[in-house]
Amino acid sequence: MVAHELLAEETINQLTQQIDKEQNLLFYSYLTQRRDSALFIGQYVEGHLTAVLGYISNFPFPAFSFYCGNVNEVYVPELMSFTREITGLDHKAICGTILGAKELGLFQAHNLLKNPPQTFLSMKHVDESNLLDSSMSKRVIEEDFQNVTRFLHEGGMKFFMSEELIRCPFYGVKEENQFIAAGGFHFYDRSFVELGNIYTHPDYRGRGLGKMLTSELTHLGIELTSDIYLGVLGDNLPAIRLYKDLGYETAAQVSIVDFSLA
Repeated sequence: MVAHELLAEETINQLTQQIDKEQNLLFYSYLTQRRDSALFIGQYVEGHLTAVLGYISNFPFPAFSFYCGNVNEVYVPELMSFTREITGLDHKAICGTILGAKELGLFQAHNLLKNPPQTFLSMKHVDESNLLDSSMSKRVIEEDFQNVTRFLHEGGMKFFMSEELIRCPFYGVKEENQFIAAGGFHFYDRSFVELGNIYTHPDYRGRGLGKMLTSELTHLGIELTSDIYLGVLGDNLPAIRLYKDLGYETAAQVSIVDFSLA
């Protein structure tokens, strides 16, 4: 028997303790920092929880995280049908998530993908020795929130949410009172820190601003926790080399995917 329901708080707490954080970082963020704004849609087979879709509605696109113990136990069409019912999303809606290799294969087997997947590396900081010491950047203050939001959106930072400026520190570099580089965090919490939205205007690349910003943000993360992460597209080789130079190593290789609920 296959059944679906929104997960109870007790079940969410159990999952938070059970899952491998590094291999399921997106889903873990839904269970922790994003819990208050997330729905957790569970699939049960013979009373056993087999799969969960986490859903957040306040992104520019329908944002999901997916978790399952065994891909062979998941009834995908039934899960997607119930998810459409709960969220009110149309079967043609283009949704986004990040998947591991087995989960990606599951979605591909059911023809859910709408675009080719993009390889994405989740990297963890493990070595402080090569971090730069710099004070070139300044913390973004409230009166600059609108300007830095526009700067990051124009730079293609599609995962940036303006609310991150309120709950996380952001730093930027200005020239003639205009942002030329900026960056901050997706999450800034003792459970884990994730750097994000680090962007340099194309006219100012080659000056080491990205390396400097990444170093400063990593130093800030170290003040809270040893679990410091960032993500980068697998084909962005210059950025990957930079992050490795600063003491990051690959924790997980996953895929960013666009998919439908049918």
